[in-house]
Amino acid sequence: MTPSSNSLIHFIREKIAAAGGQLSFDQFMGCALYHPEFGYYNSARFDIGKEGDFITAPEISPLFAQCFARQCLQIWATLPERTLLELGAGTGRLARDLLNEFDRLGSPPDHYFIYEPNLGLRKKQQACLPSARVQWLDHLPSEFSGVIVANEVLDALPVHCFRIDRDGVKERCVMWENNEFQWKISVPTSAELREEIVKLCDLYGLETGYESEINLNLSPFIQAIAAALKAGAIFFIDYGYGQREYYHPQRRQGTLTCFYQHRHHANPLISVGLQDITAHVDFTRVAESAVQYGCDVLGYTTQAAFLLACGLMELAAEAEKNLSAADEFALHQAIKLLTLPTEMGERIKVMALGKQLGSPLVGFDLQDRRRDL
Repeated sequence: MTPSSNSLIHFIREKIAAAGGQLSFDQFMGCALYHPEFGYYNSARFDIGKEGDFITAPEISPLFAQCFARQCLQIWATLPERTLLELGAGTGRLARDLLNEFDRLGSPPDHYFIYEPNLGLRKKQQACLPSARVQWLDHLPSEFSGVIVANEVLDALPVHCFRIDRDGVKERCVMWENNEFQWKISVPTSAELREEIVKLCDLYGLETGYESEINLNLSPFIQAIAAALKAGAIFFIDYGYGQREYYHPQRRQGTLTCFYQHRHHANPLISVGLQDITAHVDFTRVAESAVQYGCDVLGYTTQAAFLLACGLMELAAEAEKNLSAADEFALHQAIKLLTLPTEMGERIKVMALGKQLGSPLVGFDLQDRRRDL
């Protein structure tokens, strides 16, 4: 443990005591990840890539940004300005590669905005991105026209955990006992949570012993993003499933996953503040919320299908002309990571939401799984 982790543990213990002996998991996860001083994402050690605990698609290869740039150009052709807003820009790698590709294609954006609440990450982004070309926002814009992209943002929203017992639906909360955090099975902490879990049980036949998560933070998050968009598209790129697959009776342990030094496990109650905690995205809930708040669902597919539809193989073939044998091998390995079903290709999904866009989006030409939502 580090001093910051010990301080975070003390902080959460005090919240548990003040709450009467337990915290809902979404409160625990919120503290573990987002405490302004000791939370994982706000700690000095937090990083993405080889030096961090996990890697995202933009860190693997500039091909990811090059493909997405082509999708942006199609949308920009229908709008008065070429404007892009990135939510949670990580190390800034996606922004840097996108700007380079737009320049190469002769279509630089009129505006590139980043909304990054994490001040530590914002400093890292500002160190590697040209301040003359990128503007950091402290708040979401009120009327935005253009493309909004959020890569691996939704899976970090805090979730509630639940269990189906013989005597009904229960919430998996967190308590402090025997000098450690432990699970505590309790009645749901809110009527809304109980109603949502019961609804899932009825829809998907969840039986005794079934455990999973539910993200009640998705709807207000989507509402805020949808309210910001006047015209254009929102892209969510994340690990996730449609609801029927998410709550399949055989997925009895849910999707909660922790990452520490590129190793993953399923115990979020240890290494508090030192490890990432994620849960897969319920894209059905995203789509339903989007429609409720005035957006159209424009497409839903796998990362592999999206990248291939946006010209991945053509871009790779072009890049290979100027590569050494070693660099060509590295490129092929990157493509495998981005597209193979056992890597990111099938597990990461791409969903596009939009307003005032009529034409089908190129990224969904090969495959559109909206029927799976």
